[in-house]
Amino acid sequence: MSHTIKPYVITKESWAPWARTKILFEALGGRRLAYLAGILSLAFEAFFTFTSPVIVKLTIDSVIGEAPPVVPYFLRPVLGFWPERAWLRDRLWVVGLLFVSCIVFQSVFGFLASYSANVSAEHAAKRMRDRLYAHVQELPFETLLRAQSGDWLQRCTSDVDTTRRFLCVELMEIFRTAFLVSVAYPVMFSLSPRLTFWGSLVVPLIVLFSVGFHRIVERVFLGVDEREGVLSGIIQENVMGVRVVRAFARQEHETGRFSVANDRFRDQLFRLIAWLAVFWGVSSFLGIVQIAIVLGAGLSMMATGAVSLGLLVMFLTYEHQTLWPIRQFGRVLADAGKTKVALGRIAELFSLEREPGLDGDAGPADPDDWEPGTIEFDRVSFTYPDGTAVLRDVSFSVQAGERLAILGPTGSGKTTLVHLLLRFYEPDSGTIRIGGRDIRDIPKRRLRRTVALVMQEGFLYGKTIRENIRMGRFSAGDGDMEEAARTAALHEVIEGFPSGYDTMVGERGVTLSGGQRQRLTLARALVRRSPILVLDDSLSAVDTETDSAIREAIERDGAGTMILIAHRLTTLASADRILVLEDGRVTALGTHSELLAREGLYRRLAALQQAVVGEAEERNE
Repeated sequence: MSHTIKPYVITKESWAPWARTKILFEALGGRRLAYLAGILSLAFEAFFTFTSPVIVKLTIDSVIGEAPPVVPYFLRPVLGFWPERAWLRDRLWVVGLLFVSCIVFQSVFGFLASYSANVSAEHAAKRMRDRLYAHVQELPFETLLRAQSGDWLQRCTSDVDTTRRFLCVELMEIFRTAFLVSVAYPVMFSLSPRLTFWGSLVVPLIVLFSVGFHRIVERVFLGVDEREGVLSGIIQENVMGVRVVRAFARQEHETGRFSVANDRFRDQLFRLIAWLAVFWGVSSFLGIVQIAIVLGAGLSMMATGAVSLGLLVMFLTYEHQTLWPIRQFGRVLADAGKTKVALGRIAELFSLEREPGLDGDAGPADPDDWEPGTIEFDRVSFTYPDGTAVLRDVSFSVQAGERLAILGPTGSGKTTLVHLLLRFYEPDSGTIRIGGRDIRDIPKRRLRRTVALVMQEGFLYGKTIRENIRMGRFSAGDGDMEEAARTAALHEVIEGFPSGYDTMVGERGVTLSGGQRQRLTLARALVRRSPILVLDDSLSAVDTETDSAIREAIERDGAGTMILIAHRLTTLASADRILVLEDGRVTALGTHSELLAREGLYRRLAALQQAVVGEAEERNE
């Protein structure tokens, strides 16, 4: 069987064609019509934006002045009835009312566009975060082991926020610019083609400069995102590993490491700031040049009578109203480039393959009549995706209700057996059966509800003790939780806390001792009442007496089938049978007395531990 790391790690540009557009389209689900209404409101906003300057032109030329009224084609249904000059001269408040009405309508449609875009964008961001989190929950075990938490956190938060901003700001600005230009320039051309030519002379240069700027800055944005992800990862590692940092007095080293990453992040931001400064400086200069050209050409044409004062004022107003969006277009394109990068990073996360078989799509068998029973490993071999061979032709069985202990040196494959039993991985060859059924025919969700696993370094949430225990079974009542805590020899300890079961547990359980954390994770597993219980060296931080009491309590409660991975002799001796695993192979299987009578690892370990106990007793005497 060939192995590759590729399916388990993020690969750059691994998305399918149109994947980024599809992510946006799906995120807007349920709000697409509202977002479209916002875009349509921009069209009406542009209409009223350019109506008010026309009113000013008509007032100057055809009310105060003597020129006949010339109304642009797009306003003829509205202003084509322009009253007589004498009537308006006596009622200038009508012109003022028309002007104010245009401003009001422009503001109303601007508000509707902004409101629709912002509400739709927030909805899309929520859907995207929900979808990302759900996708991460269903990724393979190996993928999550290889995840760089800081980078993943940024993809699910900062990159989503960048996309949200694109929907509510940048994309709307693109449409606003398109509507403004599509209204302004036809109107200007219909009134004075020659002045329109002078008013458009520098615009293509601004657009070309904006597009070129966008292409350059897109790469700079990618560098900023990547360096920010590294920075986030260092912070998260330091907070989570605070005990190791303090225990080894590594604060100065960690500060230096963070400083180097922060310097790189700052330098990349400086590059971005420099490019933005160049853009705004150059585009401002080009905009001023364009206004100067229009003003110079307009005054020259006024001197010959080719244009009126009102028309020149209208052209200058239109230039101001269109040049800023056109200048802003470069920044919008740059931010769109940042969104392109962010969506690509999100698409890379979505391109990671979902764990197969979660809901029964792995095998053809119907597991509805399946009941847990004997656990069988039949000639199982396994190699990790990175090529590390661990298990070789392993065969053994665990009868229903039996307690099997597993012993072996580090790296012998003990934990790998558990990972295969829970289908975190699939064996290269061989079969694992529970109750006579191949576990590949059992949906993973159901299989994992059947097997309760307690690991040596169990994860605890930064919540109350009550909430941590209920993670095992949310429907568990207070009586069930207390019973599980008593079995785990933790109830009296909890009662000794000022807040009892409502005591807050620090993130990852840092406020509890190692033994308390292990017993809390055990209580969380016991409250599930699963028919199979696996303890992966999960009582190593508990003293021998407490260990014995916990095992006796579990046996009294009838925990069902139990697999114990341990190194402590008393724990091993209490099991019905003991399996010895060395170099990925089963080298011995039998009871405590049978293995003591046989040469091998178990006998050597027993002799060593008894010698240590004897020496300790002699010193105490």
